[in-house]
Amino acid sequence: MNPNDSQSILELIQSSQPERDRVRTLIGQKRWRDAEPDKVRSAAYLEKRTQGVAPPGAEAIVGDTVDLQPIRFLPMGANVRRAVAYVEVNTPNESKLGSGFLVSPNLFLTNCHVIGDINEARGAQITFDRELGNDGTALPTTTFLLEPEKFAVFSLPDQLDYALVAVGRLNSGVVPLSEFGFCALSDRPDKHVIGMNVNIVQHPKGWLKMIALRNNNLVYRTDRTLLYETDTEEGSSGSPVFNDDWELVALHHWAQPFLEHQDDKGQQIPVTINVNEGVRISAIYKDLQSRLAGLPANQQALLREVLEAAGAARVTSIAGETKKLSPPKISKPEAFQVPDSQGVPMADSSEFKMTIPLEITVRLGGSAVSLPTNPSSVAASLEAPAKTLTRGAEVLKVDQDYSNRRGYSPNFIDGFPVPLPVVTDVSQIAPLRVQEADFEAGELKYEHFSLKLNKSKRIALFTATNIDGETYLSVDRKTGQVSNAEGETWFKDVRISGSYFLDQTFYSAWSTYFDRGHLTRRSDPTWGDNQTAARANADTFHFTNCSPQHFRFNQTTKYWQGVEQYVLEQGVLKTSNPNKHLCVFQGPIFDDTIDLWADDVQIPSSFWKIVVWKGESVLKAVGMVVDQLALLSEERKSLGTPQPSSSVNVSHWRVAISQIEKRTGLDFGKLVRKADTIASTDQPVVGEEALTLIPIQALSDIVL
Repeated sequence: MNPNDSQSILELIQSSQPERDRVRTLIGQKRWRDAEPDKVRSAAYLEKRTQGVAPPGAEAIVGDTVDLQPIRFLPMGANVRRAVAYVEVNTPNESKLGSGFLVSPNLFLTNCHVIGDINEARGAQITFDRELGNDGTALPTTTFLLEPEKFAVFSLPDQLDYALVAVGRLNSGVVPLSEFGFCALSDRPDKHVIGMNVNIVQHPKGWLKMIALRNNNLVYRTDRTLLYETDTEEGSSGSPVFNDDWELVALHHWAQPFLEHQDDKGQQIPVTINVNEGVRISAIYKDLQSRLAGLPANQQALLREVLEAAGAARVTSIAGETKKLSPPKISKPEAFQVPDSQGVPMADSSEFKMTIPLEITVRLGGSAVSLPTNPSSVAASLEAPAKTLTRGAEVLKVDQDYSNRRGYSPNFIDGFPVPLPVVTDVSQIAPLRVQEADFEAGELKYEHFSLKLNKSKRIALFTATNIDGETYLSVDRKTGQVSNAEGETWFKDVRISGSYFLDQTFYSAWSTYFDRGHLTRRSDPTWGDNQTAARANADTFHFTNCSPQHFRFNQTTKYWQGVEQYVLEQGVLKTSNPNKHLCVFQGPIFDDTIDLWADDVQIPSSFWKIVVWKGESVLKAVGMVVDQLALLSEERKSLGTPQPSSSVNVSHWRVAISQIEKRTGLDFGKLVRKADTIASTDQPVVGEEALTLIPIQALSDIVL
């Protein structure tokens, strides 16, 4: 946001403060109907709201009666939420996350500061059903690309801040676009009044879909905008703002926190209030009307569909029905199947059933309405990070200027160069974008580590990491500060095509089985000063460094997780060498004879790891393999903590580096093979070749 925008925001907040104080006071006194200064608008709004809600007569708009919601509030909201999507924009310089929604069967609306122009629209992807189902597990998602060549209209952030773009081809998933419905635009004057509540469906901070329902009061209005107090976060930009009839009243635009202590009556108010601005839908509607005549005939037809939608229906869906796909099943490649839709008709033809985060059964023509819900379990499973104040536009921007990343250093261990492994089949290497230096080599350089992707598997061939034992730090995954806490936000790398790696679309669809598993562990490259360590920590959260790991994998692979620390403490730090350096290589092992498949993705049954360091005078190395195949028979039943499973035995093996080379098609070079300490042990071995496969039952079994 530029300084002029910030100044205008501050001026609006300051000038509107007395009026917002007045509205807040009336709301606190349960007199919200007195807050609207336009009595004609107020009467029209109240008349529409009381129809079918309150009994006839004077009491219809007296007291708190109108605050009660008709039961249709729930199914209508369930219908509306499907039209809201998660927005990802990737350009050569940055990635942006936001929200948006369909406003016709063909056009999608979000902020211009989320999708800024046609070029950004070409690099955008929208994801529907990115949310929890009623059993607490993530629903299968469906993604589409945008098609700005077909239709694209933009209003700059300092004007009406909207981007209206045509939806393009299906990118993943099986649900047709028509099934998500849309939210109609209109400029009717009876949709909002000052003092009422607003409802916002959104993807705050890139989380799964959420909704802000109450304590969200509309406190101020200008010709172009509405100000309201509600809970939003980065990533909420482009969200739809609704009234209690689920009619669009605004396009969420920005949040501006401020601090107050007393209202104009001297009463204490909450210390922190978030004042949010939404662009009025009526202003956007009128702006689109003014553009209609200047468009080509084919684009006029698409825009006219938007402008006329309100006359047909406010929200549409397939027969008023919301379907849920069955959880995907893991399969062999020859058994590849697309998940079937779960049937929703009920035995009694006068009923219909909607499977959404709330399961709602409505009996038509009868008096009974059943609402079996368990919202507390869903809320408890999310445990969102602590809220922090943010300024200006709420699009979540990821800093992707990689010019300061040097990647893995082959000369990290004094006197012993340890280069990246050679990929024997170079056709497997995914190239970088052509504007990147040495793009054909495919090396993605991050802070203290590098990796190369397998373009057919869409998972890394290997990662290579430098670890400095003397400045080894633990960095908070969520905040980037040095600590021990954890968090989960993953990013795309704009230096390489998204077709070469698995992203959130896959992990959401297959969350029944898999977590997003780090290859280079987040703590391994996090050394150096705090700023460098924090950058390294953030770099490990790129999807390029991610592999499908069964949700129990990290619980059951304690030796796998601890081998670097063990080598560091028992090997490196005990030497007299001044530099306590080691290098770690790791990656997946694919085996066509035993691997299972998730749709068109081959799931690695095993993972390998090699740790290299300098002893007192010679180079040393250990190789290790861990197997997750035994875990893949178990589905996750909820987002809660998995229960112990004593029947599952995850095998850890000490393996000769030469064997890892044969199984992966990588060549680590004669120096690393010679450094392998496996030949120095007298432990019993398993397998056809002597001294190649040793079971690990304790870290001490890894002879250094």
